[in-house]
Amino acid sequence: MSDSKESKFSRRPPDSAFQQQRLKAWQPLLTPFYVISTFLIVGLLFVIIGSIVLITSQGVKEIVIRYDQCGGLNTTCTLTPTIDQDLDAPVFVYYRLTNFYQNHRRYVKSRSDTQLRDENVLGGLSTCDPLESYSGKPLYPCGLIANSFFSDTFNVQRTTGGVLDSWTETDIAWSSDKKEKFKNSTNPNAFNPLYASRTGPNGPLPFVNDEHFMVWMRTAGLPTFKKLYARMPKENTFVGLKKGDVLNIQIANQFDVSAFDGEKAIVFSTTSWLGGKNDFLGTAYIVVGVICLILGIAFFVKDRVSPRALGDMQYFNWRNNARATVAPLQ
Repeated sequence: MSDSKESKFSRRPPDSAFQQQRLKAWQPLLTPFYVISTFLIVGLLFVIIGSIVLITSQGVKEIVIRYDQCGGLNTTCTLTPTIDQDLDAPVFVYYRLTNFYQNHRRYVKSRSDTQLRDENVLGGLSTCDPLESYSGKPLYPCGLIANSFFSDTFNVQRTTGGVLDSWTETDIAWSSDKKEKFKNSTNPNAFNPLYASRTGPNGPLPFVNDEHFMVWMRTAGLPTFKKLYARMPKENTFVGLKKGDVLNIQIANQFDVSAFDGEKAIVFSTTSWLGGKNDFLGTAYIVVGVICLILGIAFFVKDRVSPRALGDMQYFNWRNNARATVAPLQ
C-alpha cells in the first residue's frame, strides 16, 4: 500500500508556476485609444522604413542591356553598348530572365541535395521526379533545376578607358554552398548527356562545384529575376565604369527563352547597404503603412463622431435575457 502511494506521488509534476499553470498573464483591453494609437504608430513606422528602403534602392544605378533578340540560338552575339552613367566600383554583373517561374512547386522540389553533396550519387533520386534518370541510367545531377541550367556565357571588354582587368567570376556563390552543399562526384558511373566542364566542348551543363551552377540552384521567388554572374571589384586600375565608355560584349547564346516567351538581359549594377536594386520591399512597406494610417484615422473619426462608452451596463442585461430564454416548469 505504501509503495503504491509513493508511486502515485512520484508521478506528480513539480509544484512550479510553469507546470501548475500559475504563470502571470496579461490580456490587453482593446480600447479605442490603444487600437487607434497602434494603427497610427505602426503606420508611421512602416512609412518611414519604407521610404528609407525605397530611397536607398533608387540610389542604386543599373544598366540593363537586353540581348535575346541578338543573333540566333547557339550563335555568338556581339553588342557594343555605350555607358550612359557613371558606375563606381565595385560593379556587379547579372543576367536577368523574365517569365521564368522558378518558384513552381514541382520545379522547386525536383532536386537531390544528398546527390549534390556527393552522397548516394546514384540512388534515392525520387525527389528529382520527373528527371531522375535518362535512358535507364541515373542522372547526375538530376532534377529540373539542374538540367535547366542557364548556359549563356559572357565575355566583356572595354574599348575605351582600358581593359576590364578586375573581371572575376569567383566568389559569386554563398560560402556555405561552396564548403558544404555542392561537391563534385568522382563516381565513374555518374551520367548526364549534358554534363561537361563549362569551358568544355561537350555541353552547357557545368560541374556541380562550379559557382555559376550553385547560383542557379538557388531558385528565385518571382518570375522576373536576376542572378549574379561576375564581379568587378575596385582593384588594380579599375575604379568603375564611366559615362561614355564603350563595352564590347560577346555572348554565347545557348539558353532558349522563346518556349516560354521570356526575355534575357545582362545587367551592370552598383549596390547599397541593402544589396542590389529592388523597389518592391520599400513599396510594400509604404503601402502597408498607408493602409494602417488610413484605418487609424478612420477609427479616430468614428470614435469622435459616435463614441461608445466602455463597459456601458445598458447592454449588460443578462438577468432578463435569462428569464426570457428559460421555459417555465410544467
